[in-house]
Amino acid sequence: MRKYKILVIEDTKSIREELRDILLFEGMQVFTSENGQEGIEKAKEHLPDLILCDIMMPVKDGFEVFAEIQNIKNLSTTPFIFLTAKSTIENRREGMIVGADDYITKPFDIDLLIRSIKSRLYKEKKRKEAEKNKLENLQYNISFAIPHELLTPLSAIIGISSLMKDPDIEIEEKEIRDLALGIFDSSQLLLSTLQKFIYYTEVELLINNDKKKTLLKKEITKEGQNELEEQSQIIVKKFNRKSDIELHLKPFKIKISSYHFEVVISNIVDNAFKFSNKGDKVIVSVKKDDSHAHITVSDNGVGFDKVSLTQIGAFNQFNRIEMDQQGMGLGLIISKKLINFYGGKLSISKNKPKGSCVKLSFLIA
Repeated sequence: MRKYKILVIEDTKSIREELRDILLFEGMQVFTSENGQEGIEKAKEHLPDLILCDIMMPVKDGFEVFAEIQNIKNLSTTPFIFLTAKSTIENRREGMIVGADDYITKPFDIDLLIRSIKSRLYKEKKRKEAEKNKLENLQYNISFAIPHELLTPLSAIIGISSLMKDPDIEIEEKEIRDLALGIFDSSQLLLSTLQKFIYYTEVELLINNDKKKTLLKKEITKEGQNELEEQSQIIVKKFNRKSDIELHLKPFKIKISSYHFEVVISNIVDNAFKFSNKGDKVIVSVKKDDSHAHITVSDNGVGFDKVSLTQIGAFNQFNRIEMDQQGMGLGLIISKKLINFYGGKLSISKNKPKGSCVKLSFLIA
């Protein structure tokens, strides 16, 4: 059974040794430090599962240690418990504000200390298990997404073009047109997938670029109604479903760049058509209040009735096993990230009697 590693940072030798002996008796591996700076170095070296740290210490106090630990990638989520002789409300409040997991006053109750340590270790174990499961799900989804979304259309293009260039096969003019259409459709599908990869990368870079963030947040979509209608018609043409769209629009100006607004609308309307059948209506409508323009896209397709926004992520396509159109889940996460970036909101609900209803809320300019 794996031994938990505990780092004790305490300047009083007798307390430091007492804590070491208690934790060793509990079957844990213990490292000790007599001041804050040494404690930080040992934390980097040993990557403990939990840190017990005094507050009043030489070189660096406990709050300084905690602040530095929080900025170290491999230690930022490590459970951290303050130990101190001070038990004033102010000290407790400060410990809570900075985000420590617990605050234990000296002289401490041994049973209380052990319960606190074990409780924090258990919570951290569960957090890591959840992260592992999330990673495994991501790997599983990618294993489906990459072959289907990239290799399938590419294989179709290679297969059809190989047939057309074979000198031993005679092909009539009509057949050539049909084959060319097959290459075109597969190329469009491949292009759409690659564009989503590019959009996703751009959004991730944008979120971490303070200079671009400042500039973009000043941009406005002035002709929202026209751009919404134009993007909707592009998607309608793509799916050859001209009679399946209903537009209930009105003029609006919103706080988002025109380019990013087009990306969002394209993804959301595309999903509505992708996951509904020919003949099923897709309704796009606009409402406004004093602060927001609300765009609703509803369909009668497979729906998202069991979906929460916390599940939306790259390569996370819902109901993957049941759906023929697997996708990579990039459209929704791109839209969600962009809308949040501009201070808006995206919500998904069940449409009645079937399908989904996606509501996009943007700040009015």
